[in-house]
Amino acid sequence: MVEVRDATRDDAHAIATVLVRSWRAAYRGLLPDEVLAALSISEREQFWSDLLAARPPRTRMLVATSAGDVVGFAALGPPLVEADRVDPSLGDLYALYLAPDVWHCGIGSQLHAAALDGLRSCGFTHAGLWVLDSNERALCFYRSHGWTDTGRSQLDRGPGGVELHERRLHRDLGEFTLGPTALP
Repeated sequence: MVEVRDATRDDAHAIATVLVRSWRAAYRGLLPDEVLAALSISEREQFWSDLLAARPPRTRMLVATSAGDVVGFAALGPPLVEADRVDPSLGDLYALYLAPDVWHCGIGSQLHAAALDGLRSCGFTHAGLWVLDSNERALCFYRSHGWTDTGRSQLDRGPGGVELHERRLHRDLGEFTLGPTALP
């Protein structure tokens, strides 16, 4: 049984662990091995702890738990890219990551649905996200959940200054489906 709930500061270590494990598995072959090897759970834990303590307006952090353990998380709120902030009805899905051992179990679809509900609860009517343009697994997941490519792209900087070539996806929040692998 999976539960999705709001994250607390006590979840920072588990969120950081999921993030590092997920990046190392999902981005193998897409990012340099040395960048993935250098990812630090303790640095990520501090970042998430600070963020969860600050709770910026109109943001939410969700965790998916199974048997009490955090197996995934999602972060959402107002767009981080300045050009997207001009529309107050637009919210962004900043992150959605799962521990690799629970991929393809429907938890991602459940967490995604909760994230969309979270965006709605923050007053957003449509959503955007940035995804690594070479991450076919993520692109297929988002497309299957109603996201479409906007044609926009950006160059972001990731850990160690690595270049992240990203594309912008968009979807309406008026209606959504849980997707083909959703849990009941």
